[in-house]
Amino acid sequence: MTTRPETPAGVYVHWPFCERKCPYCDFTTFGREHPFWDRAQEYRRTLVEEIETAPARFGWAAAPRLDTVYLGGGTPSLMGAEALAEILGALHRVFAFEPDPEITLELNPTTAEAAGIERLLALGVNRLSVGCQSFNDRVLARLGRVHDAATTRRAIERLRAAGVDNLSLDLIFGAPTQTLADFRDDLCSILEYAPEHVSAYNLTVHEGTPFARWAREGRLELPGEEAQVAMFETLMDTLAAAGYEHYEISNWARPGRASRHNAKYWRDADVYGFGVAAHGVAAHGVAGARRFANPSDLNHYLDPKRRAWAAALDAPAGERARRGEIMMLALRRVDGVRWAEVDAWLGDAARRFYEAEIARLRGDGLLESDDESFRLTRRGILIADTVMAEFF
Repeated sequence: MTTRPETPAGVYVHWPFCERKCPYCDFTTFGREHPFWDRAQEYRRTLVEEIETAPARFGWAAAPRLDTVYLGGGTPSLMGAEALAEILGALHRVFAFEPDPEITLELNPTTAEAAGIERLLALGVNRLSVGCQSFNDRVLARLGRVHDAATTRRAIERLRAAGVDNLSLDLIFGAPTQTLADFRDDLCSILEYAPEHVSAYNLTVHEGTPFARWAREGRLELPGEEAQVAMFETLMDTLAAAGYEHYEISNWARPGRASRHNAKYWRDADVYGFGVAAHGVAAHGVAGARRFANPSDLNHYLDPKRRAWAAALDAPAGERARRGEIMMLALRRVDGVRWAEVDAWLGDAARRFYEAEIARLRGDGLLESDDESFRLTRRGILIADTVMAEFF
């Protein structure tokens, strides 16, 4: 039996059903048109069973302490308050909740009314993340979103009226047909609502998605690299001027409102994943494994004979890949990371291992480092993926 974790863990719960799958999405999700949509209640029962059998499968000697829950998807606000109560009830039976846990639920603007916001808040949800993506109807249509800007505005007003005081709003930049002026307008719209948190992501075209196929066929009108960099710089400057702290490459928050759950990933803390395709990373994983995952095939996940929940994942191929993964997570923290913290994760001196790479990146003005800590420069943040590739 494993011993009780030293620090509180986080839990991610995946709800894969959404009104319509967006053409850029590469997550395991199913829209209303998919045959799996009709299996939502079966999925709900299986998810609760997975949570309730975790102690036996993980071999916990005592319930892990828990201080964050993140319900993502898909569109978990579609599950309704009854299903949410059942899932949170299972988590409370299995984990030892810390006082004042952060419980986040993702919400699509079209589901703000149906979700029953007051009931969600009564169940303990205290942070809502809204997938706005844009306030421009042309851009939203090109992204394949089911909502328009007016629906988003009504949803935000509805949430505030219901008493939501920890609101995160999501934006996408670099979207098809989007201009810098469009994105500036999006930022102005976001700031009208003074959210406690903003997440903004540069659109990535993933293989296997309709966007990838359209790009190969020349049917995807994406802004050029220079325009996307200008959008990112405008994003950083605008939110900084509005009093937001840039604490992770894609995340900004008012003081004291950074996502406690997401910080666990960037600090290599324990996170247990439940649901189809959910991943976990924990000191006390299955059979001693540090990293584990659920099957991404829903039939496999639901089938009692094939489930293999929390199957151990192979470690990254080779020692350099393992170190690279840690450095990548550390570099996402905009305020920097202490070398001692990274050395504790890796068990050796990363500075010596990456001496040449660090010198080169410092010389190129992409990385700042001293004897105590290291961080990306502003220029390094703009091309973070390129910088992080140097450590693999």
